[in-house]
Amino acid sequence: MIQGIKNLTSENPIGQIWKYLRFFLDIPSVLETIRRIHNIPKGKFDSYVKKQARQIGYCIRQAEEYFQASSQVGLATRPTLLYYGAVSLSRAVVLLRQDGTHSFDALRKSNKHNHHGLDLIRGLAAVPRPADGLEVFFNSLQCNCHTLKKPLKPSGTPKASKENLSIETTRNAKCCEKNIPWGHFALFYRSLVPCAFQIPMEIHDHGKDTFIKRDHPQVCANLLELDSLISNPFDGLSILKTLPDMYFALKEFGIQPDLCRGSLKLKVVRYYKKDEQGNEQLEKKKEQHHFFIDGISPDQKSHLLTFYKQHNPLISVEADLGANIHLRLTREYSPSDKTSSSYYPDIVDDINGHKFYILRPETYLPEPAAHLVLLYCLGMLSRYYPDIWMNVIDENIQITELTDSLLDIVYRKFPNLILDQMTWSKHYAHL
Repeated sequence: MIQGIKNLTSENPIGQIWKYLRFFLDIPSVLETIRRIHNIPKGKFDSYVKKQARQIGYCIRQAEEYFQASSQVGLATRPTLLYYGAVSLSRAVVLLRQDGTHSFDALRKSNKHNHHGLDLIRGLAAVPRPADGLEVFFNSLQCNCHTLKKPLKPSGTPKASKENLSIETTRNAKCCEKNIPWGHFALFYRSLVPCAFQIPMEIHDHGKDTFIKRDHPQVCANLLELDSLISNPFDGLSILKTLPDMYFALKEFGIQPDLCRGSLKLKVVRYYKKDEQGNEQLEKKKEQHHFFIDGISPDQKSHLLTFYKQHNPLISVEADLGANIHLRLTREYSPSDKTSSSYYPDIVDDINGHKFYILRPETYLPEPAAHLVLLYCLGMLSRYYPDIWMNVIDENIQITELTDSLLDIVYRKFPNLILDQMTWSKHYAHL
Protein backbone atom coordinates (compact mmCIF):
# COMPACT_ATOMS: atom_id res chain seq x y z
CA MET A 1 0.00 0.00 0.00
CA ILE A 2 1.29 3.48 -0.85
CA GLN A 3 1.79 5.14 2.52
CA GLY A 4 3.88 8.27 1.96
CA ILE A 5 4.03 11.50 -0.02
CA LYS A 6 7.23 12.96 -1.50
CA ASN A 7 7.31 16.39 -3.12
CA LEU A 8 10.33 16.82 -5.39
CA THR A 9 11.40 20.21 -6.73
CA SER A 10 13.70 20.08 -9.73
CA GLU A 11 14.56 22.02 -12.89
CA ASN A 12 14.18 18.68 -14.69
CA PRO A 13 11.26 16.70 -13.15
CA ILE A 14 11.57 13.84 -15.65
CA GLY A 15 15.29 13.49 -14.99
CA GLN A 16 14.64 13.58 -11.24
CA ILE A 17 12.24 10.64 -11.45
CA TRP A 18 14.79 8.60 -13.40
CA LYS A 19 17.44 9.53 -10.85
CA TYR A 20 15.30 7.98 -8.13
CA LEU A 21 14.67 4.92 -10.30
CA ARG A 22 18.41 4.52 -10.81
CA PHE A 23 18.75 3.97 -7.06
CA PHE A 24 17.47 0.47 -7.89
CA LEU A 25 20.78 -0.19 -9.66
CA ASP A 26 22.38 -0.41 -6.21
CA ILE A 27 22.39 -4.17 -5.61
CA PRO A 28 23.04 -4.19 -1.81
CA SER A 29 20.12 -1.88 -0.99
CA VAL A 30 17.73 -3.61 -3.42
CA LEU A 31 18.79 -6.95 -2.01
CA GLU A 32 17.75 -5.80 1.46
CA THR A 33 14.45 -4.47 0.08
CA ILE A 34 13.67 -7.85 -1.50
CA ARG A 35 14.48 -9.63 1.77
CA ARG A 36 12.17 -7.28 3.66
CA ILE A 37 9.28 -7.66 1.19
CA HIS A 38 9.45 -11.45 1.13
CA ASN A 39 10.56 -12.01 4.74
CA ILE A 40 13.76 -13.75 3.69
CA PRO A 41 16.29 -14.05 6.54
CA LYS A 42 19.81 -12.81 5.89
CA GLY A 43 22.04 -15.64 4.75
CA LYS A 44 19.20 -17.60 3.13
CA PHE A 45 18.87 -17.83 -0.67
CA ASP A 46 21.57 -15.14 -0.97
CA SER A 47 22.60 -15.96 -4.53
CA TYR A 48 18.99 -16.01 -5.76
CA VAL A 49 18.09 -12.75 -4.03
CA LYS A 50 21.21 -11.08 -5.42
CA LYS A 51 20.33 -12.31 -8.91
CA GLN A 52 16.82 -10.88 -8.58
CA ALA A 53 18.23 -7.52 -7.44
CA ARG A 54 20.67 -7.47 -10.36
CA GLN A 55 17.90 -8.20 -12.87
CA ILE A 56 15.83 -5.31 -11.49
CA GLY A 57 18.77 -3.04 -12.31
CA TYR A 58 18.94 -4.44 -15.84
CA CYS A 59 15.28 -3.53 -16.33
CA ILE A 60 15.76 0.05 -15.14
CA ARG A 61 18.78 0.56 -17.40
CA GLN A 62 17.07 -0.78 -20.50
CA ALA A 63 13.87 1.12 -19.77
CA GLU A 64 15.67 4.44 -19.48
CA GLU A 65 17.43 3.89 -22.81
CA TYR A 66 14.16 2.95 -24.52
CA PHE A 67 12.49 6.08 -23.15
CA GLN A 68 15.42 8.28 -24.14
CA ALA A 69 15.42 6.78 -27.64
CA SER A 70 11.67 7.43 -27.95
CA SER A 71 12.29 11.15 -27.40
CA GLN A 72 14.59 11.25 -30.43
CA VAL A 73 12.16 9.80 -33.01
CA GLY A 74 8.84 10.80 -34.52
CA LEU A 75 5.37 9.37 -34.17
CA ALA A 76 6.06 6.69 -36.78
CA THR A 77 8.08 4.56 -34.34
CA ARG A 78 7.69 6.24 -30.95
CA PRO A 79 4.85 3.99 -29.66
CA THR A 80 6.95 0.85 -30.14
CA LEU A 81 9.95 2.24 -28.27
CA LEU A 82 7.78 3.50 -25.42
CA TYR A 83 5.97 0.17 -25.19
CA TYR A 84 9.18 -1.81 -24.78
CA GLY A 85 10.43 0.76 -22.29
CA ALA A 86 7.21 0.35 -20.31
CA VAL A 87 7.59 -3.45 -20.44
CA SER A 88 11.10 -3.15 -18.98
CA LEU A 89 9.91 -0.85 -16.18
CA SER A 90 6.92 -3.04 -15.38
CA ARG A 91 9.19 -6.09 -15.31
CA ALA A 92 11.15 -4.37 -12.54
CA VAL A 93 7.94 -4.23 -10.46
CA VAL A 94 7.33 -7.94 -11.09
CA LEU A 95 10.87 -8.85 -10.05
CA LEU A 96 10.55 -6.79 -6.88
CA ARG A 97 7.14 -8.06 -5.77
CA GLN A 98 7.17 -11.68 -6.95
CA ASP A 99 9.40 -14.54 -5.81
CA GLY A 100 12.43 -16.12 -7.48
CA THR A 101 10.32 -18.22 -9.84
CA HIS A 102 9.63 -14.97 -11.73
CA SER A 103 13.23 -14.12 -12.60
CA PHE A 104 14.06 -13.98 -16.31
CA ASP A 105 15.98 -17.28 -16.29
CA ALA A 106 13.42 -19.09 -14.11
CA LEU A 107 10.56 -18.14 -16.43
CA ARG A 108 12.58 -19.27 -19.45
CA LYS A 109 13.35 -22.64 -17.86
CA SER A 110 9.75 -23.23 -16.83
CA ASN A 111 8.42 -21.90 -20.16
CA LYS A 112 5.87 -19.82 -18.24
CA HIS A 113 4.32 -16.47 -19.10
CA ASN A 114 6.35 -16.17 -22.32
CA HIS A 115 3.82 -13.79 -23.84
CA HIS A 116 2.99 -10.07 -23.80
CA GLY A 117 -0.11 -11.01 -21.81
CA LEU A 118 -2.35 -9.09 -24.21
CA ASP A 119 -3.85 -10.06 -27.57
CA LEU A 120 -4.62 -7.37 -30.13
CA ILE A 121 -8.03 -7.73 -31.77
CA ARG A 122 -6.54 -7.73 -35.24
CA GLY A 123 -9.74 -7.39 -37.21
CA LEU A 124 -10.45 -4.06 -35.55
CA ALA A 125 -6.86 -2.87 -35.83
CA ALA A 126 -7.05 -3.19 -39.62
CA VAL A 127 -10.19 -1.01 -39.81
CA PRO A 128 -9.12 2.61 -39.06
CA ARG A 129 -9.14 5.11 -41.91
CA PRO A 130 -7.99 8.73 -41.68
CA ALA A 131 -11.51 10.05 -42.30
CA ASP A 132 -13.06 8.06 -39.45
CA GLY A 133 -12.07 10.48 -36.69
CA LEU A 134 -10.69 10.28 -33.18
CA GLU A 135 -13.30 8.18 -31.43
CA VAL A 136 -13.47 5.54 -34.16
CA PHE A 137 -9.69 5.32 -34.23
CA PHE A 138 -9.22 4.84 -30.48
CA ASN A 139 -12.23 2.54 -30.29
CA SER A 140 -10.50 0.29 -32.84
CA LEU A 141 -7.56 -0.13 -30.44
CA GLN A 142 -8.82 -3.13 -28.52
CA CYS A 143 -7.10 -6.12 -26.98
CA ASN A 144 -7.89 -9.02 -24.69
CA CYS A 145 -6.11 -10.23 -21.62
CA HIS A 146 -4.25 -13.32 -22.85
CA THR A 147 -5.37 -16.56 -21.20
CA LEU A 148 -4.54 -20.24 -21.09
CA LYS A 149 -6.99 -23.03 -20.42
CA LYS A 150 -6.18 -24.82 -17.20
CA PRO A 151 -7.88 -28.17 -16.51
CA LEU A 152 -9.48 -28.38 -13.09
CA LYS A 153 -9.57 -31.74 -11.37
CA PRO A 154 -13.10 -32.40 -10.03
CA SER A 155 -13.18 -33.11 -6.29
CA GLY A 156 -13.25 -36.81 -5.51
CA THR A 157 -12.07 -37.82 -9.00
CA PRO A 158 -8.89 -39.92 -9.10
CA LYS A 159 -6.09 -38.66 -11.30
CA ALA A 160 -6.31 -40.39 -14.68
CA SER A 161 -3.18 -41.95 -16.14
CA LYS A 162 -2.32 -41.97 -19.84
CA GLU A 163 -3.13 -45.67 -19.94
CA ASN A 164 -6.67 -45.53 -18.57
CA LEU A 165 -7.83 -42.10 -19.76
CA SER A 166 -11.31 -42.83 -21.05
CA ILE A 167 -13.53 -40.82 -23.37
CA GLU A 168 -15.74 -39.92 -20.40
CA THR A 169 -12.76 -38.67 -18.40
CA THR A 170 -11.66 -36.54 -21.34
CA ARG A 171 -15.17 -35.10 -21.70
CA ASN A 172 -15.27 -34.27 -17.97
CA ALA A 173 -11.85 -32.62 -18.15
CA LYS A 174 -13.02 -30.34 -20.97
CA CYS A 175 -16.02 -29.37 -18.90
CA CYS A 176 -13.74 -28.46 -16.01
CA GLU A 177 -11.35 -26.07 -17.74
CA LYS A 178 -10.73 -22.54 -16.57
CA ASN A 179 -9.24 -19.62 -18.47
CA ILE A 180 -6.38 -18.17 -16.46
CA PRO A 181 -4.64 -14.85 -17.26
CA TRP A 182 -1.22 -15.57 -18.69
CA GLY A 183 1.79 -13.54 -19.73
CA HIS A 184 3.55 -10.36 -18.73
CA PHE A 185 0.46 -8.19 -18.31
CA ALA A 186 -1.02 -10.66 -15.82
CA LEU A 187 2.22 -10.75 -13.83
CA PHE A 188 2.43 -6.96 -13.80
CA TYR A 189 -1.19 -6.51 -12.75
CA ARG A 190 -0.78 -9.01 -9.90
CA SER A 191 2.29 -7.09 -8.73
CA LEU A 192 0.52 -3.73 -8.49
CA VAL A 193 -0.76 -2.07 -5.36
CA PRO A 194 -3.56 0.53 -5.64
CA CYS A 195 -2.39 3.97 -6.75
CA ALA A 196 -2.83 6.92 -4.41
CA PHE A 197 -3.59 10.61 -4.42
CA GLN A 198 -2.83 13.40 -1.96
CA ILE A 199 -5.37 14.78 0.51
CA PRO A 200 -4.63 18.20 2.05
CA MET A 201 -5.31 17.72 5.75
CA GLU A 202 -5.67 20.05 8.73
CA ILE A 203 -5.19 18.56 12.21
CA HIS A 204 -6.80 20.52 15.06
CA ASP A 205 -6.63 19.84 18.79
CA HIS A 206 -10.02 20.51 20.35
CA GLY A 207 -10.10 23.87 22.12
CA LYS A 208 -6.94 25.23 20.51
CA ASP A 209 -6.64 27.81 17.73
CA THR A 210 -3.50 26.46 16.06
CA PHE A 211 -3.47 23.52 13.69
CA ILE A 212 -1.06 21.37 11.66
CA LYS A 213 -1.14 21.00 7.89
CA ARG A 214 -0.17 17.66 6.36
CA ASP A 215 -0.49 15.78 3.08
CA HIS A 216 -2.17 12.43 3.50
CA PRO A 217 -2.00 9.58 0.90
CA GLN A 218 -5.30 7.91 0.05
CA VAL A 219 -5.99 4.92 -2.22
CA CYS A 220 -7.59 6.22 -5.42
CA ALA A 221 -9.37 2.99 -6.39
CA ASN A 222 -9.09 -0.62 -5.31
CA LEU A 223 -7.77 -3.01 -7.93
CA LEU A 224 -10.34 -5.12 -9.73
CA GLU A 225 -9.81 -8.87 -9.58
CA LEU A 226 -7.57 -9.96 -12.46
CA ASP A 227 -9.97 -12.76 -13.40
CA SER A 228 -12.71 -10.17 -13.92
CA LEU A 229 -10.64 -8.51 -16.67
CA ILE A 230 -10.70 -11.49 -19.02
CA SER A 231 -14.41 -11.43 -19.84
CA ASN A 232 -14.40 -8.20 -21.89
CA PRO A 233 -11.80 -6.65 -24.21
CA PHE A 234 -9.88 -3.55 -23.23
CA ASP A 235 -11.16 -0.64 -25.27
CA GLY A 236 -8.64 2.11 -26.09
CA LEU A 237 -11.24 4.88 -26.14
CA SER A 238 -12.75 3.88 -22.78
CA ILE A 239 -9.31 3.70 -21.17
CA LEU A 240 -8.29 7.03 -22.67
CA LYS A 241 -11.32 8.67 -21.05
CA THR A 242 -10.09 7.63 -17.58
CA LEU A 243 -6.64 9.26 -17.80
CA PRO A 244 -6.61 12.48 -15.77
CA ASP A 245 -3.77 14.04 -17.78
CA MET A 246 -5.83 13.66 -20.98
CA TYR A 247 -8.94 15.29 -19.52
CA PHE A 248 -8.56 18.77 -21.03
CA ALA A 249 -7.21 17.49 -24.36
CA LEU A 250 -10.26 15.24 -24.78
CA LYS A 251 -12.60 18.10 -23.92
CA GLU A 252 -10.93 20.23 -26.61
CA PHE A 253 -11.82 17.58 -29.19
CA GLY A 254 -15.41 17.20 -27.95
CA ILE A 255 -14.88 13.83 -26.24
CA GLN A 256 -16.50 13.52 -22.80
CA PRO A 257 -14.05 11.97 -20.26
CA ASP A 258 -15.19 9.45 -17.67
CA LEU A 259 -13.86 11.78 -14.99
CA CYS A 260 -15.10 14.95 -13.33
CA ARG A 261 -12.97 17.80 -12.08
CA GLY A 262 -13.11 18.46 -8.37
CA SER A 263 -11.36 19.03 -5.09
CA LEU A 264 -11.54 17.91 -1.48
CA LYS A 265 -10.41 18.86 1.98
CA LEU A 266 -10.07 17.04 5.27
CA LYS A 267 -10.27 18.43 8.80
CA VAL A 268 -9.30 16.21 11.73
CA VAL A 269 -10.15 17.22 15.29
CA ARG A 270 -8.39 15.39 18.11
CA TYR A 271 -10.11 15.15 21.50
CA TYR A 272 -8.13 14.44 24.67
CA LYS A 273 -8.95 13.32 28.21
CA LYS A 274 -6.87 13.22 31.37
CA ASP A 275 -5.87 9.98 33.02
CA GLU A 276 -5.63 9.42 36.77
CA GLN A 277 -2.22 11.08 36.86
CA GLY A 278 -3.51 14.17 35.08
CA ASN A 279 -1.74 13.41 31.79
CA GLU A 280 -3.59 14.08 28.53
CA GLN A 281 -4.41 11.02 26.44
CA LEU A 282 -6.03 10.89 23.03
CA GLU A 283 -9.67 9.94 23.47
CA LYS A 284 -11.03 10.09 19.93
CA LYS A 285 -10.66 11.66 16.49
CA LYS A 286 -13.35 13.24 14.38
CA GLU A 287 -12.79 13.54 10.64
CA GLN A 288 -14.79 15.76 8.29
CA HIS A 289 -14.20 15.06 4.60
CA HIS A 290 -15.63 17.49 2.07
CA PHE A 291 -15.84 16.52 -1.61
CA PHE A 292 -16.53 19.03 -4.38
CA ILE A 293 -17.41 17.64 -7.83
CA ASP A 294 -17.70 20.06 -10.75
CA GLY A 295 -19.24 19.83 -14.21
CA ILE A 296 -21.13 16.58 -13.69
CA SER A 297 -24.07 15.65 -15.92
CA PRO A 298 -27.41 14.42 -14.49
CA ASP A 299 -26.79 10.82 -15.66
CA GLN A 300 -23.26 10.80 -14.28
CA LYS A 301 -24.47 12.25 -10.97
CA SER A 302 -27.23 9.69 -10.63
CA HIS A 303 -24.87 6.78 -11.30
CA LEU A 304 -22.14 8.06 -9.00
CA LEU A 305 -24.41 8.90 -6.07
CA THR A 306 -26.08 5.48 -6.34
CA PHE A 307 -22.64 3.84 -6.30
CA TYR A 308 -21.55 5.88 -3.26
CA LYS A 309 -24.76 5.08 -1.38
CA GLN A 310 -24.29 1.35 -1.98
CA HIS A 311 -20.67 1.38 -0.83
CA ASN A 312 -20.80 3.91 2.01
CA PRO A 313 -24.17 5.31 3.16
CA LEU A 314 -22.30 7.80 5.40
CA ILE A 315 -21.42 9.86 2.32
CA SER A 316 -24.16 12.49 2.21
CA VAL A 317 -25.10 15.29 -0.17
CA GLU A 318 -24.34 18.61 1.52
CA ALA A 319 -25.39 20.73 -1.46
CA ASP A 320 -26.65 19.94 -4.97
CA LEU A 321 -26.17 22.85 -7.36
CA GLY A 322 -26.98 20.97 -10.56
CA ALA A 323 -23.69 20.49 -12.36
CA ASN A 324 -21.77 20.94 -9.08
CA ILE A 325 -22.24 18.93 -5.91
CA HIS A 326 -20.78 19.07 -2.41
CA LEU A 327 -20.59 15.78 -0.51
CA ARG A 328 -19.56 15.16 3.08
CA LEU A 329 -18.27 12.17 5.01
CA THR A 330 -17.94 12.29 8.81
CA ARG A 331 -16.03 9.69 10.79
CA GLU A 332 -15.48 9.43 14.53
CA TYR A 333 -13.31 6.78 16.16
CA SER A 334 -11.09 6.05 19.15
CA PRO A 335 -7.39 5.07 18.98
CA SER A 336 -8.31 1.51 19.94
CA ASP A 337 -10.70 1.17 17.00
CA LYS A 338 -9.03 -1.42 14.76
CA THR A 339 -11.82 -1.73 12.21
CA SER A 340 -10.87 -1.19 8.59
CA SER A 341 -11.78 2.12 7.03
CA SER A 342 -14.95 2.27 4.98
CA TYR A 343 -15.25 3.02 1.28
CA TYR A 344 -13.79 6.35 0.15
CA PRO A 345 -14.70 8.15 -3.09
CA ASP A 346 -12.44 7.08 -5.94
CA ILE A 347 -10.25 9.97 -7.06
CA VAL A 348 -7.23 10.19 -9.34
CA ASP A 349 -4.89 13.11 -9.93
CA ASP A 350 -2.89 14.39 -12.86
CA ILE A 351 0.84 15.09 -12.93
CA ASN A 352 0.24 18.50 -11.35
CA GLY A 353 -1.91 17.15 -8.51
CA HIS A 354 -5.29 18.31 -9.87
CA LYS A 355 -8.07 16.02 -8.65
CA PHE A 356 -10.59 14.15 -10.80
CA TYR A 357 -13.46 11.94 -9.59
CA ILE A 358 -13.71 8.52 -11.27
CA LEU A 359 -17.24 8.18 -12.63
CA ARG A 360 -17.16 4.41 -13.23
CA PRO A 361 -15.19 2.91 -10.33
CA GLU A 362 -16.66 -0.54 -11.01
CA THR A 363 -14.73 -0.84 -14.29
CA TYR A 364 -11.74 1.41 -13.60
CA LEU A 365 -8.31 0.18 -14.75
CA PRO A 366 -5.44 1.66 -12.68
CA GLU A 367 -3.19 4.10 -14.50
CA PRO A 368 -0.05 1.92 -14.72
CA ALA A 369 -2.06 -0.89 -16.33
CA ALA A 370 -4.00 1.57 -18.51
CA HIS A 371 -0.77 3.08 -19.87
CA LEU A 372 0.63 -0.36 -20.66
CA VAL A 373 -2.54 -1.44 -22.50
CA LEU A 374 -2.63 1.72 -24.64
CA LEU A 375 1.09 1.46 -25.44
CA TYR A 376 0.64 -2.19 -26.40
CA CYS A 377 -2.16 -1.37 -28.84
CA LEU A 378 -0.37 1.62 -30.38
CA GLY A 379 2.94 -0.24 -30.48
CA MET A 380 1.44 -3.26 -32.23
CA LEU A 381 -0.36 -1.00 -34.70
CA SER A 382 2.76 0.97 -35.58
CA ARG A 383 4.93 -2.14 -35.83
CA TYR A 384 2.69 -4.68 -37.57
CA TYR A 385 0.25 -2.38 -39.42
CA PRO A 386 2.60 0.36 -40.66
CA ASP A 387 0.53 0.95 -43.80
CA ILE A 388 -2.55 1.74 -41.69
CA TRP A 389 -0.66 3.58 -38.96
CA MET A 390 1.35 5.82 -41.26
CA ASN A 391 -1.66 6.63 -43.40
CA VAL A 392 -3.71 7.68 -40.37
CA ILE A 393 -1.07 9.89 -38.74
CA ASP A 394 -0.15 11.46 -42.09
CA GLU A 395 -3.72 12.30 -43.06
CA ASN A 396 -5.60 13.02 -39.81
CA ILE A 397 -4.14 15.89 -37.80
CA GLN A 398 -6.50 15.42 -34.84
CA ILE A 399 -5.49 11.77 -34.37
CA THR A 400 -1.83 12.71 -34.79
CA GLU A 401 -1.89 15.50 -32.22
CA LEU A 402 -4.00 13.69 -29.63
CA THR A 403 -1.85 10.55 -29.91
CA ASP A 404 1.29 12.66 -29.62
CA SER A 405 -0.13 14.28 -26.47
CA LEU A 406 -0.92 10.84 -25.03
CA LEU A 407 2.63 9.61 -25.67
CA ASP A 408 4.04 12.77 -24.07
CA ILE A 409 1.97 12.01 -20.96
CA VAL A 410 3.15 8.39 -20.85
CA TYR A 411 6.76 9.50 -21.33
CA ARG A 412 6.41 11.86 -18.39
CA LYS A 413 4.17 9.91 -16.05
CA PHE A 414 4.67 6.16 -16.47
CA PRO A 415 8.16 6.18 -14.85
CA ASN A 416 6.63 8.28 -12.04
CA LEU A 417 3.88 5.70 -11.50
CA ILE A 418 6.42 2.87 -11.43
CA LEU A 419 8.58 4.73 -8.90
CA ASP A 420 5.48 5.10 -6.70
CA GLN A 421 4.85 1.36 -6.97
CA MET A 422 8.43 0.37 -6.16
CA THR A 423 8.81 2.67 -3.17
CA TRP A 424 5.27 2.71 -1.69
CA SER A 425 5.39 6.52 -1.84
CA LYS A 426 3.51 8.98 -4.04
CA HIS A 427 6.00 11.26 -5.82
CA TYR A 428 5.12 14.74 -7.06
CA ALA A 429 7.98 16.08 -9.18
CA HIS A 430 7.60 19.70 -10.26
CA LEU A 431 9.60 22.79 -11.15
